[in-house]
Amino acid sequence: MELSASPWLFAILGGAVLLGIAIAYGAVRSSHASRRQRDAAEKGARRMYHKDER
Repeated sequence: MELSASPWLFAILGGAVLLGIAIAYGAVRSSHASRRQRDAAEKGARRMYHKDER
């Protein structure tokens, strides 16, 4: 392997690592539901549960 190829190797690998970190960060940030969303989900689940009991 030539010495001039190693900066490209580091650039490609570094870019892939940074992209993976950015995607993981975005996934973690968007996975949290707000209080309003949790309350709406709970209310909908109760409504569906009580509908099935009848």
